This record gives sequence, C-alpha cells and structure tokens, in this order.
Amino acid sequence: MKIDVATFQTVWLITFLCSALITTALSRMFAHVGAFRFWAVGFYLLATATACFALHAIWHTDLLLFATATLALQSRILIWAGTRDLFGASAPWRAGLVVTAVFSLLYGSALAWDAPLLVRASLLALFFAPCRAATLYEVYRRRRPQLGPARMLVALGSAIATLNAIVPLVLVALDRANMTLLYGNPRTTSVVYAVVFAGDLLLTVGLIVMALRQLIVERDMLATLDRGALERLAESREMRGLRDSHSPRGDMLGHDAPTQRQSLPGTV
Repeated sequence: MKIDVATFQTVWLITFLCSALITTALSRMFAHVGAFRFWAVGFYLLATATACFALHAIWHTDLLLFATATLALQSRILIWAGTRDLFGASAPWRAGLVVTAVFSLLYGSALAWDAPLLVRASLLALFFAPCRAATLYEVYRRRRPQLGPARMLVALGSAIATLNAIVPLVLVALDRANMTLLYGNPRTTSVVYAVVFAGDLLLTVGLIVMALRQLIVERDMLATLDRGALERLAESREMRGLRDSHSPRGDMLGHDAPTQRQSLPGTV
C-alpha cells in the first residue's frame, strides 16, 4: 500500500492536533505541571507549521515557508522548555522568543533577497539542530532510572529529530536539493519523510509517558512521606501516653499531696 504526500501530511497534521488536545486536557487535570502547557502550545504551533507547509504545495509563496520555519522553531523551543520545567529547572521561554526573533529576521531576509539554498539550509541547521539536541540533553542528563522506557522513547525521537535538522543542509551540499528526495513524488512518499514523522511521533509519545510516569513517582514519594509522618506521630503519642502513665500520683500512694506553705495569722 502506497501513501501519497497529501494523505501523509494530513495524518501528520491530525497527529499533532491530537497531541495538542491531549496535552491540553492533561494540563487541566494536572494544573501544577507546567510542562503540559508548554507542550500543548508547542504542538499547536507544530500543527500550524505543518498546515502552512501543506498549503505551500498549492500556493507557492515565501510567506508560507517563512511561517513554517518560524512556527516549527518556536515549537521546538517550547518542547525543550517544557522538558526542563518537568524536571524542576527553569524554562527560559523568553530567551526562546529572542532566538526565534533572530531566526525570523535572518531567514526572512534570506527569502526576501532570494539567497542561495545553501544559505537557507545553513540557517535551518544552525538554529534547529541545537534546539532539538537540547531536549535530548535534558533527558539524558537526569539520573532517574524509574523513567527508563519513557526516557528512551524521548531520547530516540530527539536523536532522529536532531539528525533530520541537518538533512536539508546535507542534500544541498551534495547538490541534491531536489524536493523529490524528501517526498518521492506526488503519489508516493519518501522513506526520509516517514523517518521524520516517526521521530516526531516517538518524541510526542515519549514526552507524555515520561510526564505521567514522573507524576506516578512523585505521588509514591509523597505517599511514603505521609506514611512516615503518620508513623512518627503515632510513636510520639504512644511515648507521651507512657510518660503520663508513669508519672507519680500522691493519692495512689496514700500520702497527702504537698500544699503551699501559708503563714499563721497574728504574732507567734
């Protein structure tokens, strides 16, 4: 069975929209997890970038290419920021906006001045590869064995996405910049295109599973702390009861309880 390019792009768009809806629902269910909000916005931007790229096949204008590249870069930065937020680190999304603005200025100028493909491909590799590799770095630098399977999915998807970021530059450097190398032809898709989709799909699934697994681990840790606190409280109450039971009582021994000395009236 062969899948044409339009069908494949539709599947890709639906996948990112579903991912955005799932992460939006999770962000409402777990409001204290800011990573879901970052990822939801990132997936919405990625779906919009996919739609812009699909429209470029019908409406050949550089504005759609500009929107595709800018939205895709910002979505990758938000995914990285959400991953940092999941592990308790700061999420420098403001710095990501600055990086996106610089890229937009450079890439927009390259499109406006009809720069060679090598320049445009170099800009894509220069900005996209570090942003995608940053997610891979954030996942692997965390020593958390309980996140093993989910972390493996994220690492594999991030590695594929990082390699995909330099594919256009490699094709241009090899003087093979024909788009059919990426898409095959209008009736069949290319293996490279399928690998790109597989990387993003693994990354999406891995992020959601990793976040849910992190929530389970934190819930178990809180439950353990609560049990420890209850046990210590019960022990303290038991010790206080034992101290009260062993305290001396005058009436039990038949002696009068000591009273406060008072002075006699008058002169002795």
